[in-house]
Amino acid sequence: MSHSIESLTLDVNGAAIAAIRQRDSSNNGQARMLCIHGWLDNANSFVPLMPYLPAFDLVAIDLPGHGYSDASPGGYSLHDLSFLIYGVMQALNWEKCHLVGHSLGGGLIPLLAVSHPECVQSLTMIESVGTLSEPADQLPQRMKKAFQDKQNPQRFESRVFGNKQGAIDSRLKAAKMHPASAKLIIDRQVRTDESGVRWRFDKRWRFTSPQYLTEEQVHAVLKAISCPVLTVLAHEGFLTSRADTKDRLSCLADHQSVMLSGHHHVHMDTPEPVSAAINQFLRACPALGG
Repeated sequence: MSHSIESLTLDVNGAAIAAIRQRDSSNNGQARMLCIHGWLDNANSFVPLMPYLPAFDLVAIDLPGHGYSDASPGGYSLHDLSFLIYGVMQALNWEKCHLVGHSLGGGLIPLLAVSHPECVQSLTMIESVGTLSEPADQLPQRMKKAFQDKQNPQRFESRVFGNKQGAIDSRLKAAKMHPASAKLIIDRQVRTDESGVRWRFDKRWRFTSPQYLTEEQVHAVLKAISCPVLTVLAHEGFLTSRADTKDRLSCLADHQSVMLSGHHHVHMDTPEPVSAAINQFLRACPALGG
């Protein structure tokens, strides 16, 4: 097969959304896969998986305010972001596709699967089983904190590093991941000016979210998913110690799950077993052929 990897910029509702794409240029009939990264990551988080998913026309985007994509003037609500994913599909002229999401991305793709099910052939959630939640009575305090963050945005200005390695080291302190994986993220997540190296992501991504779903609402979304679902969890990831993980998994009707060695960025650090699980899942998926 004659594969190529390209960079592209999509116009999605007037905003520039950056992406990378791998496809077989000689095969117009490839199944389509759209990949959505986690919080403060970017499209490069799917680069390690790409060589192991050659059967797909695979597009990985930078969510708004990450990587090379435009920031969103209106903020980053879950519902707006899930609608943006649909806009990406429209910009690609895709009527339907397989969705893969890591962490935050894995929380967004179920929202599209229930709001517009005809365009979603399958879901693969890596280190995610829906969005974060909290009890309803926490909403007033959350709204107060979110308001305070908007009043004091200077608190979230980017650190300045002397060089890119400084940013990589900072990322490695914040998350357990291989140095090569951190470098991939940082390559697309910093900019350089006269004072040094700064984060490229929109600082508003670090503001307190004004509202979380309740756990009951997350369950309702997961129960409403009608397409096949694969969940990929890591032994030392974020979900294995969470009390709600088992109950959330039980909400999924057409569901397979694998547990792999590794940390939260298991798809970057050890892409071979993750891609093997995805390929096996999708080979058995009736929707693979289109």
